[in-house]
Parts: sequence; C-alpha cells; structure tokens
Amino acid sequence: MFQLSDLLYDIGKWMGIAGFILLTLLIFSGDTARFWDRYIGLDKIIKFQKKFSYFVAFFVILHPLLFIIARKTVFGFLIPNFSYVPLALGIISLYIFIVVMIASYFYKRISNLVWQYIHVLTYILFFFSIYHAFNWGSDRDDFILIYVVSLIMILIGIIYRTQYKIRNKISNAFTVDSIKQETSDTYTLNLKSKKPFDFKAGQFCFLRINKNRLYARHPFTVSSAPNDNVTSFTIKHAGRFTETARTLKTGEKISVEGPFGVFIPKPDKDLVFIAGGVGITPFMSILKDRINNNSNQNITLIYCSRGKDDIIFKNEIDSINKSWFKKIYVLNSTDGALFPCEQGYISNKIIEKYVNNIQNSLYYICGPEKMKNSAKKILGDLKVDKSSIFTEDFFW
Repeated sequence: MFQLSDLLYDIGKWMGIAGFILLTLLIFSGDTARFWDRYIGLDKIIKFQKKFSYFVAFFVILHPLLFIIARKTVFGFLIPNFSYVPLALGIISLYIFIVVMIASYFYKRISNLVWQYIHVLTYILFFFSIYHAFNWGSDRDDFILIYVVSLIMILIGIIYRTQYKIRNKISNAFTVDSIKQETSDTYTLNLKSKKPFDFKAGQFCFLRINKNRLYARHPFTVSSAPNDNVTSFTIKHAGRFTETARTLKTGEKISVEGPFGVFIPKPDKDLVFIAGGVGITPFMSILKDRINNNSNQNITLIYCSRGKDDIIFKNEIDSINKSWFKKIYVLNSTDGALFPCEQGYISNKIIEKYVNNIQNSLYYICGPEKMKNSAKKILGDLKVDKSSIFTEDFFW
C-alpha cells in the first residue's frame, strides 16, 4: 500500500547521496581552484562556488528535513545519539556544514588563522559524511564506487592545496617601494620582491596586510608590466583595507598571492578595450607590455570616466604615440566640453564611430557592473559574437 511517508523517506535518502556528491565537488573545486585558474579564471571559479554552495545546501538540508517529515520526529535526526555513531556523525556533519556556510558568508571579518581552521572543518565534514553514508545507509553497496571516487578526489585536493600553500609561503613576501597618488580617490602601490615575480599582463593577485586587524585577502589587478622594476597595483579608496594600504611606509611587508586570471588578450585579431574607472588597470599593464615587446597589434581603448580629473593614467595614456594605438575618453560629466572626448556613456554610436572592424575584433571589458553589462548589451546589438567578448569579473 502506498505510503507518502515512505516516499518522502526514499527521496530524503537520494537527497543525501546527491548532497554528498555535490559536497565533494564543492570541496574539490575549492582545493584545486588555483589549478583550474589557468583554464577558467579564478574570479569565475569563486563566483561559481558561491552560487554552487547554495545549490549544495538545498540538498544537504533537505536530506534530514524529509526524514523528519516522514518519521514525524525531530530529535532523532537533529540530536546526536552516540549509541548510533554513524547517524550521530551525520547529524554533526550537518552542523559543521552550517558553520562553514556562515563563516564563508562572513569571510572578510574572520582572521586568516581562524579561516584556516574552518577550512580544516570542511575535511572533517567530508570524512564524517562519508562514514555516515557508508555505515548507515542500507544500500551502501550500490554506491561504493561513488564513495571511493569521492575519497580519491578529496585526497588529491588536500595534497594539491598543501603543496601550493608551502610553495606560495616561500615566494609571496613583498615590501613597499613607493606609493603614488593617481587621482583624488585612486593611488598606485609599488612593491618589490627579492625573487622575480612572473605574471602575464592582465592578471590579478590577492594582497594581504598583517596589521589593523585586516584579516581577509583582497584582489587587485597588476597595473605594471611584466619585467618592470616594481610590481604595481592601482587601487581605489573603498574601505579600511585600501585606506591602510595607502598609508603603508616604504619597506613595510605585504603578502602577494598569485598571479591569477585569464583576462589575457589573444594575438590574432584587433583588440578593443572598454574600461570604466579603476577598470583601466589590466589594460595599462597590457599596453605597457605591448610597448616593451614592440607589438603592432591594433588596440582601441574606450575609457569611460566621470570627469577629466578622474581619468587614471591620463599622462601615460596620452604619451603612447603608436600607430597601432587609438584612445577615446568617454566622460559622464560636462566638464570636458573643451577636452577631446565623447560625452555621456558607452553607446552603439561610439563603437561604430571608432572601431574599424566591429565583427572581426576581440572585446575586453573591465569596470563597474552597470557599465560592463551595458557594454555587453551594446556589443550584442551590434551582432558581435559572444565568443569575442571577454569580461573581468569583480567578485569581492
């Protein structure tokens, strides 16, 4: 005879298996994110993980919830009873998962040391979960391959993450060389390292300052070119971290993790850079690199800014006197009436006016979300193929 409670209980079991598989993928993707960065870009991986974690939470929480509804009891599935160790560890796993989710949400307010301990909790979560699934489920033999593959994935992730941490701890020590004010709300932090720092123009790094209780790392794009004497990050004032970085003294230490990202222009077509505000930083690095390497790839820079005084690197951009380079300033305000620029915002007309070969160019966009979305829509209206449009995501 059909029983709704039995159906809900069976669905709850499948939710548990699905949640376990997804949890494995979430932990594995986090531990190996720096490996996949070279193919996908760490910014996109982190944004994916944030969204994916909510998807995982849906299955993990529904697993005991359906059991509670089916059996009409709460305490048996929410209060650990160590007479049944596998079930007790499953319940504890649920609470660890909730703690990790909350900690992830408040990541910027948690010290790096505490965060490392919380990350260890994810491994405890996994091993408790696999023990619970393997020793409590009545149909465990049907899923033995899933358990074995999951265990191998997690062990690979632990090994990769550990060796990366050891290698990066040795090579990420930088000191402040100088700080240059660019505009009223942006400055360039110039850093030096005893060891060569290899990166590709367009990539970003995480900076960490060990003072003023600034716990979290923060991502910034490199604005210098590879092989420059200093490694530079051009930063906009946006909180305690950026204010503390601005007041660092020459010789003070700062940790740099990276480089990351795949916002690196391809060499086979004309390039169109669409920048907004501090989104000019990767393009400045790329332009310097092209000049240093005597490149002749055609580049059109469309730089959107509030006003003339807000244009970062204006002197450097204006000094680029190359046949392959063309710049267009787009100012939101009217204070540039006597200044060579376009007034307003990025538009179809501006693209059509300045881009010679719209369909056969590659477009790279970096700036505020509103500008980035507007630029992508405009390019879509102009029938530019999506595969020719690349964006740098602000994910922090």
